[in-house]
Amino acid sequence: MVGLWDENYFLHCEDLDWCMRFGRSGWKIMFVPCARITHEVGVCSRNRPYFVEWHKHLGMLRFYRKFFRHKYPILLWGGVVVGVWFRFSLVIARHAVKQLRYSAKTRKHA
Repeated sequence: MVGLWDENYFLHCEDLDWCMRFGRSGWKIMFVPCARITHEVGVCSRNRPYFVEWHKHLGMLRFYRKFFRHKYPILLWGGVVVGVWFRFSLVIARHAVKQLRYSAKTRKHA
């Protein structure tokens, strides 16, 4: 039994978790290249990008800890944690730079 989505994920990675559990239960995960999906990039994170990124990165750590932590030494876990939070800092810095550029551009034209 695979069960429902893990509700301990707040945003992001719950689909990866589910696929991992399906795979471990013997199900096949299928990729359908001709399927069409429309995804409006950034719609859910446009108003609260820092909040969304924070929870996305927490989800990454939860996923790794749940499925891979027991297989690898503590030093690797430390590297994963550092890597995830380093990525978070880069993403936040990118958002901040974009926001500053946008603010400067709108002040210039006002």
